[in-house]
Amino acid sequence: MPRSTITSKRQTTVPKEVCDALDVGPGDQITWEVNGGRVAVTTERPGLWRWKGFIKHGPDDAVKAVHEARKTRGRI
Repeated sequence: MPRSTITSKRQTTVPKEVCDALDVGPGDQITWEVNGGRVAVTTERPGLWRWKGFIKHGPDDAVKAVHEARKTRGRI
């Protein structure tokens, strides 16, 4: 279980294991949710953010892309 120490200024370092699990890094924001004696740390990003770059998208000019694809396949 990851641990960190709170400084005199009430600051702490988020352990690497927690950063990796939340997929956060420098400049990202986290939220602290307090429920009774327990605290949950979550990210502000939508859940789909971690899939960024996973889904391929087409070129900006779809008409040009279709034209090139037809040319490649010998349909023009």
